[in-house]
Amino acid sequence: MKRALKVFVAAAVGIALVACAISFLWPVYDWDLRAPSPDGRYDVIVLRGDAAAIDSFSYHVYLFPRSLVPSDRSKGARVWRTPIWRGRKYLVYSGYNVPMFHWTDAHSLEIDLHDSYYEPFVLEPVKRFGQSDDAVLVSVVFGKEDNRNARP
Repeated sequence: MKRALKVFVAAAVGIALVACAISFLWPVYDWDLRAPSPDGRYDVIVLRGDAAAIDSFSYHVYLFPRSLVPSDRSKGARVWRTPIWRGRKYLVYSGYNVPMFHWTDAHSLEIDLHDSYYEPFVLEPVKRFGQSDDAVLVSVVFGKEDNRNARP
């Protein structure tokens, strides 16, 4: 009985470790775009996810204070799913529609979705960092054409 239990526990731990390792490798995320705020205090970073034949491209838009911005990479460089990219601490948008965006002012980010069919998405409309009362407001607009937009 003890041997069977040890084998079961070892198998469960092995499966958990493999699943954890896979989560760092798949789906593949590529660095797409980095855009600073007008006052230079924040940076927006866009990652594009590719799950191959399993799913469509997905987009993740992150907002970082300038002091915490990950090192810049070239467009298309692979991004490992380390803890900074997990969770909602820095995430402002996650979805399958291509996010076009621009800063409307130093503390306002507008994300424009311009597709014929809108997929479900996650939006964090207000971001605060640390003990600061400073907030960045994030809004989504549908079908708006704006020449100021940055497009991944």
